Amino acid sequence: MDRLKSDKYLELSAVFSSLLYTYLLIQSNVWAWLFALIGSSLFLILCFKKRIYAESVLQVFYIGMAVYGYLNWQSTGGEIGGSLKLYQHIVYIGIGAMLVLLSSYLLKEYTDAKSPILDSFTTVFGIIATFLMVNLIPENWYYWIVIDALSIILYLRRRLFYSAALFVLYTVLAIIGVLEWM
Repeated sequence: MDRLKSDKYLELSAVFSSLLYTYLLIQSNVWAWLFALIGSSLFLILCFKKRIYAESVLQVFYIGMAVYGYLNWQSTGGEIGGSLKLYQHIVYIGIGAMLVLLSSYLLKEYTDAKSPILDSFTTVFGIIATFLMVNLIPENWYYWIVIDALSIILYLRRRLFYSAALFVLYTVLAIIGVLEWM
């Protein structure tokens, strides 16, 4: 099988697993975490091959968070947590903005990354949103709407069309998540 075909199968498998994860999470189904683990592992390989390095690191974080999410789910019964205060969101966004600047600088200076600012933004805020998600904080979905919409651009730039389509669906699912969890 040639490399291009292999990459497409890898991408489609990652997309399918990731969609299933998000759907199951919105439904408050604990099996979501298994598909989070599978999808993140496949995207780790794909992103590294496509030189989306910060996103590759994000996938490693997602793998760890899939395990943590499962364990946290077991201890909380999957019950949605309380909302954060506005000042807490301001702190998260401020810290995230500083980390985006640092990460994008490092990617520009030391790698051949193709979209360092966008890659850094989706990575840094993906970490923040994931932390909120695995702790069942309902506002995580607002973060995901922005991250997913920007990820569409990132993946289109790298000609990963199935992944871009996934993030279109993720954006829609994040909106549904807001409606279901709030």
